Order: sequence, then structure tokens, then C-alpha cells
Amino acid sequence: MREEPHVNTLLQMIAGILLLTLVGCATTEFKPFEAKVNAFEGRGGTKTVAAGMEIWDNGEPPRKYMVLGFIDDERSGGPIPMASLKSDIVQKAKEVGGDAVIQLSSNSQLAGVYSSGSATAYSSGRSVNAYGSSTAVPIRRNLSKFAVIKYLD
Repeated sequence: MREEPHVNTLLQMIAGILLLTLVGCATTEFKPFEAKVNAFEGRGGTKTVAAGMEIWDNGEPPRKYMVLGFIDDERSGGPIPMASLKSDIVQKAKEVGGDAVIQLSSNSQLAGVYSSGSATAYSSGRSVNAYGSSTAVPIRRNLSKFAVIKYLD
């Protein structure tokens, strides 16, 4: 049984996407913060809640808090790795005793491109038919920074 050219291309695309998913491992690292004065009072911002923890961005919580440290997160920018970003951050913040996190930055970089192509040619007598296709998928890296905070009041 002969496979059609588009079936081969589809299989190559699926294999490439799976490879990108496996290669794009996440690193979530906590670094403790030390200072003589570590009490701040926020002015407000926007928040979401993930796994029972507040995630602040566009500002900070409108109350007193101290900074326990910072989380640096690097992961593939694809939909599957990005789907677990908030839960990974919350898990790390809970491990170090945080009450909430403040997102300080989030950047996406183009790390490369995965390309795949195939062509098939058939001949019959004096005629030749050729079919080909290719695909290119961008490989992105997402870098995020969060402050882990403990409420003081």
C-alpha cells in the first residue's frame, strides 16, 4: 500500500511538533531577596487568581507586603508549555511561603525555526508528476520574572 504525499508531510509535522514540545523544557528558579528595608505598600494593579494565589500585574497589591525573592522562568513559547506557566509559578511561590506574586516582566524571543519538507515524483511512460510540500514552525522562548511576596497586614 502506497502512502499519499500529504500523509508523509502530516506525519513529519506531527513528529516535529512533538520534538519541539519535548525539547522545550521549562526552568523555574527562585532567588531569595535580602534588604535592610523590605516593607512596601502597593498602590494597586490588576490581578488574576491561579490555584488559590493572587498573580498581580500592571501594578501591585494595594496593601503592605515584603518581597521574599524573585522567580525567573524560562520555557518554550508554545501553547502546551505556556499553559502551565501560572501553575508552575504558584507552586514555586507556595514552596517558599509566598502569599502572592507580582509579574515584573514577560518577554518572548524567536529561538529558531523548525523546517520540514518532502517531495515525491511518479513517472509513467514519458510523463512525470511531482508533488511537494514543506512547513516551517517558529521556535519561541518565553522569559518571565515574578516577585514572590508575603502580606504584612
